[in-house]
Amino acid sequence: MIADSSILKKRTSTKRSTRIVSLTLVLLGIVSFLVLTWNDSLEFSENSTDLSQSRKENKEEDKKRLIYKLPNLLKTVDSLLESKENELYFLKVKEEISHIQSEVEVDIPAPSSMISSTFSSTSSPTDDIVTSSTTSTINSQSSSMISQKKYDYKNFDPKANFLDIIKTSPAVLFIKSSQSDSIFLRNLLQKEFEISPELATVDLEKHSRGYELEKYIKQNKLNIDPDIALESIHPPYLFLNGVSLINNGIEKDIIEPHSKGSLLSVLKSEARGNLLVEKKDIPSNS
Repeated sequence: MIADSSILKKRTSTKRSTRIVSLTLVLLGIVSFLVLTWNDSLEFSENSTDLSQSRKENKEEDKKRLIYKLPNLLKTVDSLLESKENELYFLKVKEEISHIQSEVEVDIPAPSSMISSTFSSTSSPTDDIVTSSTTSTINSQSSSMISQKKYDYKNFDPKANFLDIIKTSPAVLFIKSSQSDSIFLRNLLQKEFEISPELATVDLEKHSRGYELEKYIKQNKLNIDPDIALESIHPPYLFLNGVSLINNGIEKDIIEPHSKGSLLSVLKSEARGNLLVEKKDIPSNS
């Protein structure tokens, strides 16, 4: 019995030891688990903190980059605006040039002894300049062409322009090439009369300010009855030494004298010493 009791005691103590060891291991396991979990949570929180910090830093860097890029973008926009302004300026300049290049065709007399001629003239104190430099083969019946270009076309001065044209020749004919009276008189003067220096012809329809120039001529350069309406007066307008020879219409002032054989006398009346007007010898058909 004593032996059995001692054996029971040993078994009981062994079980207790085993339980204690088991509990100890369980506690160690729980503690280890808690420690590992705590470390993981710390690492996660640290990672989260680092991640948020890195995100903040990235945002700040993006802001800095954005701020850094903004001046470049502004420069780009400015350059685009400048290029657009340059394009608009170019278009304006092109439009100016197209206006400047509008021409008035004027037949300028060329001496019969010349084979090649170069003409160049500049108007004084006015804003309009008559210029041309041409070299061409000509004879006594041909004429050089000049172009009247208006550099200040917005402030057109018809008086100055008229004086510039009158200076080109003592005999100047203003016409409208679409009207039969103008064509008739031009052909009549060129084919039947010898005029030296040659007749200068201005086509008002090709003049960039032809309407204003014609209005000035009607109002200031014709010897007409003040009661006559300007709308009833039409081209051509013939000037010898700046004096108008057509003041009552082409029928009365040109066609009637021509039919009576007195047109030469009418032309010579204003020719003076600087303009020679003679009747050409037209061969008869017989």
